[in-house]
Amino acid sequence: MYDTIKIVKSLDKIPKEAAAKVNEPFRWNNCLWLPHYNKQGEIIAYYSHLNNLKLWLRGFEFTIINSLQKFYCNNNYSPFTYSQAKEAIYYLTAHFDFDLSTAIVKKIAVGTVIDAFPEDTFKTWEQYKSINQSQMRNKTKVYGVNFKATNYNIKGYDKTYQVKAENGIELPKSVIRFECEAYATYYNKRKNNIPVLKFIDLADNSIFSQLALNLLEIYSNIKKKSLIDYGVLSPAQLKLLAAYRNPEISLGLKKHHRHTYKKERQQYLKLIKDLPETNNEKEVFEKLKAQILFCINN
Repeated sequence: MYDTIKIVKSLDKIPKEAAAKVNEPFRWNNCLWLPHYNKQGEIIAYYSHLNNLKLWLRGFEFTIINSLQKFYCNNNYSPFTYSQAKEAIYYLTAHFDFDLSTAIVKKIAVGTVIDAFPEDTFKTWEQYKSINQSQMRNKTKVYGVNFKATNYNIKGYDKTYQVKAENGIELPKSVIRFECEAYATYYNKRKNNIPVLKFIDLADNSIFSQLALNLLEIYSNIKKKSLIDYGVLSPAQLKLLAAYRNPEISLGLKKHHRHTYKKERQQYLKLIKDLPETNNEKEVFEKLKAQILFCINN
């Protein structure tokens, strides 16, 4: 379930080459480290790689960024179970001669893949909370949607297309990936908090399960277009749908008629909540739920 991570560790000791700010590459913790310069030609950091992971050393601050799943599995188009994630965390921690387990988690992406037809899945996704969807594009090709806020970015996209476009790999079946990439504060500073604080916390089964089930809750809270029988709706309900499904009109009401917007938006949310789910939505939910439970229990 874990994908992109960003963890930061404050070190008590750094290699003598970094302390002396040497221009030559050097080896440390079985990695080759290279200098990184600012515009004035001064060394401001050293960087390296461990498989796909990007490593940075800025003074006494050590940072790891990139996909934990790709580090362990070499891809993120297959399930990444709890036992695999736990092993990946312990394996990565054991690589270094300092205690990486206490590194602070700054960002974590949680996601999985399911079999589905991408276009049928994404075309109904409208809004998450008050955030309208944005299209994910590769040139003219729309291959997914996202809902981007300050602390998180929720994405659903055609993984089969992305893998072929970026890596030239043809997957044997059509899969989509659904994920939430968020700062740790999105999880640990809210009412029902999930205590994602240190790197070792991600190896805890309870935290893994909470993050995984939170992903399912996120999907459930995405507002989706429904197949509507307009004949059973009143003129007032039809006007409500027309106004609040149009982003420009909805924004205009919010800016210039805030009281009306607040009142009518509640009516709109109740109206669309009561509309029946399509068979496709139910199928995607059940597949996502099954995949999440599989990752938790394996």
